[in-house]
Amino acid sequence: MISFFFKKKTLPLLNEDFIFFLKKKFGVHPVNQKLYLEAITHSSYKNIENSQYDNERLEFLGDAFISLAVANYLFKVYPDKNEGYLTQLRAKIVSRESLNKIGEDIGLQNFILYQKSSNNYKSLVGNTFEALYGAILMDIGMEKAQKSIEEFILKSQINIDQIKEENRDYKSELLMLFQKKRTAIVFKTIKIDHVHQEVKFSSEVFSNGKSIGKGIGSSKKAAEQDACRVVLSAT
Repeated sequence: MISFFFKKKTLPLLNEDFIFFLKKKFGVHPVNQKLYLEAITHSSYKNIENSQYDNERLEFLGDAFISLAVANYLFKVYPDKNEGYLTQLRAKIVSRESLNKIGEDIGLQNFILYQKSSNNYKSLVGNTFEALYGAILMDIGMEKAQKSIEEFILKSQINIDQIKEENRDYKSELLMLFQKKRTAIVFKTIKIDHVHQEVKFSSEVFSNGKSIGKGIGSSKKAAEQDACRVVLSAT
Protein backbone atom coordinates (compact mmCIF):
# COMPACT_ATOMS: atom_id res chain seq x y z
CA MET A 1 0.00 0.00 0.00
CA ILE A 2 1.39 3.32 -1.05
CA SER A 3 0.68 6.35 1.11
CA PHE A 4 1.11 9.90 -0.08
CA PHE A 5 1.88 12.59 2.45
CA PHE A 6 1.33 16.15 1.41
CA LYS A 7 2.80 19.04 3.30
CA LYS A 8 -0.01 21.29 4.43
CA LYS A 9 0.01 24.50 2.42
CA THR A 10 0.26 27.64 4.53
CA LEU A 11 -2.27 30.18 3.39
CA PRO A 12 -1.22 33.84 3.28
CA LEU A 13 -2.38 36.01 6.15
CA LEU A 14 -2.85 39.06 3.96
CA ASN A 15 -5.23 39.36 1.04
CA GLU A 16 -3.90 40.13 -2.43
CA ASP A 17 -5.34 43.65 -2.46
CA PHE A 18 -3.40 44.62 0.64
CA ILE A 19 -0.18 43.04 -0.64
CA PHE A 20 -0.60 45.02 -3.88
CA PHE A 21 -1.27 48.15 -1.82
CA LEU A 22 1.97 47.67 0.12
CA LYS A 23 3.92 47.26 -3.10
CA LYS A 24 2.35 50.25 -4.85
CA LYS A 25 2.25 52.74 -1.97
CA PHE A 26 5.30 51.69 0.06
CA GLY A 27 7.46 49.76 -2.41
CA VAL A 28 7.40 46.80 -0.04
CA HIS A 29 6.72 43.10 -0.60
CA PRO A 30 6.05 41.60 2.85
CA VAL A 31 8.21 38.72 4.04
CA ASN A 32 6.83 38.29 7.54
CA GLN A 33 3.14 38.80 6.88
CA LYS A 34 2.22 38.53 10.56
CA LEU A 35 3.94 41.85 11.21
CA TYR A 36 1.73 43.63 8.68
CA LEU A 37 -1.43 41.98 9.97
CA GLU A 38 -0.47 43.18 13.44
CA ALA A 39 0.16 46.68 12.07
CA ILE A 40 -3.34 47.09 10.64
CA THR A 41 -5.16 45.58 13.64
CA HIS A 42 -6.56 48.14 16.07
CA SER A 43 -7.04 47.15 19.70
CA SER A 44 -10.83 47.47 19.33
CA TYR A 45 -10.79 44.69 16.71
CA LYS A 46 -8.70 42.52 19.00
CA ASN A 47 -11.37 42.84 21.66
CA ILE A 48 -14.31 41.78 19.47
CA GLU A 49 -12.54 39.11 17.38
CA ASN A 50 -10.38 37.65 20.14
CA SER A 51 -7.39 38.36 17.90
CA GLN A 52 -3.85 37.84 19.14
CA TYR A 53 -2.79 41.03 17.37
CA ASP A 54 -2.96 44.75 18.00
CA ASN A 55 -0.77 47.48 16.58
CA GLU A 56 0.17 49.54 19.64
CA ARG A 57 3.73 48.22 20.01
CA LEU A 58 4.45 48.63 16.29
CA GLU A 59 2.95 52.11 16.45
CA PHE A 60 5.48 53.00 19.16
CA LEU A 61 8.33 51.71 17.01
CA GLY A 62 7.05 53.32 13.81
CA ASP A 63 6.63 56.69 15.51
CA ALA A 64 10.31 56.72 16.51
CA PHE A 65 11.47 55.45 13.11
CA ILE A 66 9.46 58.00 11.10
CA SER A 67 10.83 60.87 13.18
CA LEU A 68 14.40 59.64 12.66
CA ALA A 69 13.89 58.92 8.95
CA VAL A 70 12.41 62.37 8.28
CA ALA A 71 15.23 64.01 10.25
CA ASN A 72 17.80 62.08 8.22
CA TYR A 73 16.14 63.10 4.95
CA LEU A 74 15.88 66.80 5.87
CA PHE A 75 19.49 66.82 7.09
CA LYS A 76 20.61 65.66 3.63
CA VAL A 77 18.27 67.85 1.58
CA TYR A 78 18.84 71.11 3.49
CA PRO A 79 22.56 71.18 4.41
CA ASP A 80 22.54 74.95 5.07
CA LYS A 81 19.54 75.08 7.42
CA ASN A 82 19.99 75.33 11.19
CA GLU A 83 18.66 73.05 13.91
CA GLY A 84 15.62 75.17 14.69
CA TYR A 85 14.48 75.27 11.07
CA LEU A 86 14.92 71.52 10.60
CA THR A 87 13.17 70.76 13.89
CA GLN A 88 10.12 72.84 12.98
CA LEU A 89 9.93 71.34 9.50
CA ARG A 90 10.18 67.79 10.84
CA ALA A 91 7.50 68.50 13.46
CA LYS A 92 5.14 69.68 10.72
CA ILE A 93 5.75 66.56 8.59
CA VAL A 94 5.39 64.01 11.41
CA SER A 95 2.44 65.71 13.13
CA ARG A 96 -0.66 63.63 13.77
CA GLU A 97 -2.64 65.78 11.31
CA SER A 98 -0.02 65.22 8.59
CA LEU A 99 0.22 61.45 9.10
CA ASN A 100 -3.57 61.11 9.13
CA LYS A 101 -3.76 62.97 5.83
CA ILE A 102 -1.00 60.90 4.22
CA GLY A 103 -2.69 57.68 5.30
CA GLU A 104 -6.05 58.83 3.98
CA ASP A 105 -4.57 60.05 0.69
CA ILE A 106 -3.02 56.66 -0.04
CA GLY A 107 -6.16 54.76 1.01
CA LEU A 108 -4.83 53.06 4.15
CA GLN A 109 -8.21 53.37 5.89
CA ASN A 110 -9.61 50.70 3.55
CA PHE A 111 -7.42 48.01 5.14
CA ILE A 112 -7.56 48.80 8.87
CA LEU A 113 -9.20 46.19 11.09
CA TYR A 114 -11.16 47.90 13.85
CA GLN A 115 -14.54 47.89 15.53
CA LYS A 116 -16.77 50.18 13.52
CA SER A 117 -18.93 52.02 15.99
CA SER A 118 -19.88 55.50 17.10
CA ASN A 119 -16.29 55.95 18.31
CA ASN A 120 -14.59 58.20 15.77
CA TYR A 121 -11.00 57.01 16.48
CA LYS A 122 -9.65 60.42 15.49
CA SER A 123 -6.04 59.28 14.94
CA LEU A 124 -6.82 55.78 13.66
CA VAL A 125 -5.25 56.21 10.21
CA GLY A 126 -2.17 58.10 11.39
CA ASN A 127 -1.50 55.59 14.16
CA THR A 128 -1.83 52.71 11.70
CA PHE A 129 0.53 54.47 9.30
CA GLU A 130 3.12 54.59 12.10
CA ALA A 131 2.51 50.94 12.92
CA LEU A 132 3.01 49.98 9.27
CA TYR A 133 6.43 51.59 9.27
CA GLY A 134 7.19 49.75 12.48
CA ALA A 135 6.35 46.54 10.61
CA ILE A 136 8.38 47.58 7.56
CA LEU A 137 11.38 48.37 9.75
CA MET A 138 11.21 44.99 11.49
CA ASP A 139 10.58 43.11 8.24
CA ILE A 140 13.12 44.55 5.80
CA GLY A 141 15.53 46.58 7.93
CA MET A 142 16.52 50.19 8.45
CA GLU A 143 18.12 50.90 5.07
CA LYS A 144 15.21 49.66 2.96
CA ALA A 145 12.65 51.24 5.29
CA GLN A 146 14.45 54.58 4.94
CA LYS A 147 14.39 54.22 1.16
CA SER A 148 10.67 53.42 1.27
CA ILE A 149 9.72 56.50 3.27
CA GLU A 150 11.90 58.79 1.16
CA GLU A 151 10.81 57.54 -2.26
CA PHE A 152 7.16 56.68 -1.62
CA ILE A 153 6.16 59.20 1.06
CA LEU A 154 8.43 62.24 1.37
CA LYS A 155 8.99 62.70 -2.37
CA SER A 156 5.55 61.73 -3.62
CA GLN A 157 2.99 62.41 -0.87
CA ILE A 158 4.35 65.52 0.86
CA ASN A 159 4.64 69.01 -0.61
CA ILE A 160 7.65 70.23 1.36
CA ASP A 161 7.65 73.60 -0.42
CA GLN A 162 4.11 74.19 0.82
CA ILE A 163 5.08 73.12 4.34
CA LYS A 164 8.06 75.48 4.23
CA GLU A 165 5.73 78.33 3.26
CA GLU A 166 3.33 77.45 6.08
CA ASN A 167 6.30 77.28 8.45
CA ARG A 168 7.47 80.84 7.73
CA ASP A 169 7.52 83.30 10.61
CA TYR A 170 6.12 86.31 8.77
CA LYS A 171 6.07 88.51 11.86
CA SER A 172 9.79 88.03 12.56
CA GLU A 173 10.59 88.67 8.91
CA LEU A 174 8.57 91.88 8.88
CA LEU A 175 10.06 93.14 12.15
CA MET A 176 13.57 92.54 10.82
CA LEU A 177 12.72 94.31 7.57
CA PHE A 178 11.48 97.45 9.35
CA GLN A 179 14.35 97.37 11.83
CA LYS A 180 16.71 97.68 8.87
CA LYS A 181 14.64 100.66 7.73
CA ARG A 182 14.83 102.05 11.28
CA THR A 183 11.05 102.32 11.23
CA ALA A 184 8.72 101.04 13.92
CA ILE A 185 5.57 99.07 13.27
CA VAL A 186 2.55 98.68 15.54
CA PHE A 187 -0.09 95.93 15.63
CA LYS A 188 -3.73 96.52 16.47
CA THR A 189 -5.42 93.18 17.04
CA ILE A 190 -9.04 92.68 18.09
CA LYS A 191 -11.34 89.73 18.60
CA ILE A 192 -14.26 89.33 16.20
CA ASP A 193 -17.08 87.27 17.66
CA HIS A 194 -19.14 84.73 15.77
CA VAL A 195 -17.67 84.93 12.29
CA HIS A 196 -19.40 81.94 10.66
CA GLN A 197 -20.05 80.71 14.23
CA GLU A 198 -16.32 80.82 15.04
CA VAL A 199 -14.32 83.26 17.15
CA LYS A 200 -11.82 85.06 14.94
CA PHE A 201 -9.19 87.73 15.39
CA SER A 202 -8.41 90.64 13.10
CA SER A 203 -5.00 92.30 13.05
CA GLU A 204 -3.87 95.50 11.36
CA VAL A 205 -0.27 96.66 10.93
CA PHE A 206 0.59 100.36 11.16
CA SER A 207 3.76 102.21 10.20
CA ASN A 208 4.09 105.94 10.90
CA GLY A 209 0.40 105.96 11.80
CA LYS A 210 -0.62 104.53 8.44
CA SER A 211 -2.24 101.12 7.92
CA ILE A 212 -0.05 98.93 5.70
CA GLY A 213 -1.84 95.59 5.93
CA LYS A 214 -4.64 93.57 7.51
CA GLY A 215 -5.03 89.91 8.40
CA ILE A 216 -7.39 87.47 10.06
CA GLY A 217 -6.90 84.25 12.00
CA SER A 218 -8.25 81.84 14.59
CA SER A 219 -5.96 83.34 17.25
CA LYS A 220 -4.19 86.63 17.91
CA LYS A 221 -0.88 85.13 16.78
CA ALA A 222 -2.40 83.70 13.58
CA ALA A 223 -4.06 87.02 12.73
CA GLU A 224 -0.79 88.93 13.18
CA GLN A 225 1.08 86.38 11.06
CA ASP A 226 -1.54 86.76 8.33
CA ALA A 227 -1.31 90.55 8.44
CA CYS A 228 2.50 90.36 8.17
CA ARG A 229 2.16 87.95 5.24
CA VAL A 230 -0.04 90.49 3.44
CA VAL A 231 2.47 93.28 4.05
CA LEU A 232 5.44 91.20 2.90
CA SER A 233 3.66 90.09 -0.26
CA ALA A 234 3.07 93.73 -1.17
CA THR A 235 6.62 94.83 -0.36
